[in-house]
Amino acid sequence: MKLSRAALLLSTLVFIGALIWVAVTAGDQVPAHFDGSGQVDRMDSKLSFLLTMGGIGFAVIALFASIGWWFPKVPASMVNLPSRTMHEYWTAAENRPELNRKMAEDLEWMGAATALLFAWIAGVAGATTGDSVSVWVLAVPTALYLLAILGYVVFVVKGG
Repeated sequence: MKLSRAALLLSTLVFIGALIWVAVTAGDQVPAHFDGSGQVDRMDSKLSFLLTMGGIGFAVIALFASIGWWFPKVPASMVNLPSRTMHEYWTAAENRPELNRKMAEDLEWMGAATALLFAWIAGVAGATTGDSVSVWVLAVPTALYLLAILGYVVFVVKGG
C-alpha cells in the first residue's frame, strides 16, 4: 500500500474515532458552528451534528480516495496544468499513467490532512461545554492545515 493511501486510511480512522467519541461523550446538544471569535452561534442535536459532520466528511474523503479511479477517465482537454508545454507532456499517452498516479497520490495526502482537520473540529465541538472556545483552538489548526496544503502545492509545482 502506498504511504499516501495508508495516511488517508489512518486519518479516516481518526475521523471515525472522533465521531464515535462525540456520539458517546457529548451532550444532547452539540455546537455546530463557531463564529470568528470562538463563540458558539449554532447548536444542533447530537444526531444532526453527527449526520452532517459525518456526511460532509465522508463525502470529501471519498472524493480524495477515489481520484485514482475517476481521474484517468477525465479527458486530456479538461486537465488544467500551469503551461501548454506541461499540458502537452503530461497528457501525452505515454505520460498520462504517471500523471494519474501523481495526482492520486498528491490528493490522497491532501485528503489525509483534511480528514485530520475534520477530526479536530468534531473533537472541539464534542468537547465544548460552554458558549465559546478560545479562538486559537480553531484558528491554529486551520492555519496549520492551510499552510501544509499551500506548502505541499508549492512543493509539487516546483517539481517535488
